[in-house]
Amino acid sequence: MSTARELLKERLDEEIALYFPDISMYPKEAYERVLTRWGDDSVYSEKHRFDLLEEFIDNLKSKKILDMAAGCGSFVLQGLRDGYNTYGVEPEVWKQDVIDAKFKENDYCDEWRNRVVVGVGEKLPFEDESFDAFDSWQTIEHVADEKDCLFELYRVLKKGGSGILRGPDYISFYEGHYQMFWFPLMGKGAFARWYLNRRKRPHGGLDTFHPVNPFKTRRYARQAGFKIVDIKREQIYRAAKRKMPILKKGIFKPALWTIYFFWDISKGIRNIGRVEATISYHLIKE
Repeated sequence: MSTARELLKERLDEEIALYFPDISMYPKEAYERVLTRWGDDSVYSEKHRFDLLEEFIDNLKSKKILDMAAGCGSFVLQGLRDGYNTYGVEPEVWKQDVIDAKFKENDYCDEWRNRVVVGVGEKLPFEDESFDAFDSWQTIEHVADEKDCLFELYRVLKKGGSGILRGPDYISFYEGHYQMFWFPLMGKGAFARWYLNRRKRPHGGLDTFHPVNPFKTRRYARQAGFKIVDIKREQIYRAAKRKMPILKKGIFKPALWTIYFFWDISKGIRNIGRVEATISYHLIKE
């Protein structure tokens, strides 16, 4: 029986081959980070996700939380280890195999294995209003139908519940999977293939994602019934109010918007072609 790390390394090498002509081109530090993050739950590598949820959702440890998609179970298992009531759904069989290997290597409660079930975001295998919160991290670009997933997240969320949706923004000049300059909203057609040929990159990665963008994601979320809070905007507003308490007065709302606008523009200019832009929303079922 292979260890979780061995199984993960084998499949990670296959995944990298979809985007890079040679595995050696993939940054070694990033490779080790992924192996550790997905393969070793004694390292609290998902803490930043729980921290963000805690920032926007009160009393998180009292909530029933869904992870879509759960991958190798890292968020679910690390959450359970730290006292959170986490569940997950994951469609890929090999990732379920990695989770099985983790249970053979660790002294986990048997009941925890039932916390990550097989399923897809477009048809979540849960009853209506089953969860208080959800977390969907760098997943929405990989689903078959973004709209169906958002409607399903709304369905399984209790009234008053909420969650974090985070993913790449393809109205930018960088693609995180290929880790290179990318044209905004470039699809999977002839131009994309020509571009990859010019950069001597394999085409296989094109079949693993679709170019999501904030306009479409917001539209689908509203159609589902969610109230949307832009996390990046809210964090800048909160930071500005902490530094200048006078901005808490309603009359200064235009000033907050101006601060955010120039911060966003300057960040985009600094990172153009070098860093992946993100969609980051707090979605609330009122």
